[in-house]
Amino acid sequence: MNPRASGFTLIELLVALVIFGIFAILAYAGLGRLLDNRERLTEEQRVWQELSLTFLRISDDVAHARSRAVRDVSGFELRAFVGRPFDPRALAEPSLELTRGGELNYGGGPHSDLRRVAYRLKEGRLVRITWPVLDRAPVTVPLEAPLLGGVEAFELRFYETSGGSVDSWPTATSGPDVPPRAMEVTLAVKGVGRFKRLFLVNG
Repeated sequence: MNPRASGFTLIELLVALVIFGIFAILAYAGLGRLLDNRERLTEEQRVWQELSLTFLRISDDVAHARSRAVRDVSGFELRAFVGRPFDPRALAEPSLELTRGGELNYGGGPHSDLRRVAYRLKEGRLVRITWPVLDRAPVTVPLEAPLLGGVEAFELRFYETSGGSVDSWPTATSGPDVPPRAMEVTLAVKGVGRFKRLFLVNG
């Protein structure tokens, strides 16, 4: 009887283990790449969802713009619709601030449907700011809701009825509480790209 028929030699076992090890390494590397791709796709999907919701929120706010000026904590009047170029200083005013209507009243009692809202780029994150009252008091605390992270640029362009465009609002000829005809928003998101949308403003 041939003794080799009863089992494997040590060399054959070592060769089999080496081959198994190679396949295991390849499988592990493939699984790692699959998980990395899945994580990257999940992150990209999250960014696209946040970007879509951000544009949707801006669209809803400007579509409900109202010609109602407000007063700040010092009693100075703030125009109904204000747009400024982005200012990176910590104490800079929001790039976009407006009075909007159409807010639902969940309390049941008499309540205005107007709300003061603003948008500001803060430490690479676009935030939406809301105030609980229109005319502010020294104790009025605004609520900041983060919308989109990794924002490298937040640019605004405003279009007059004549079709001309400006980078700030109101203008010297627009009237103090007359909103622009339309507003263009450009958002540059790190690692994703640069996106531009045009919104009609409620007049």
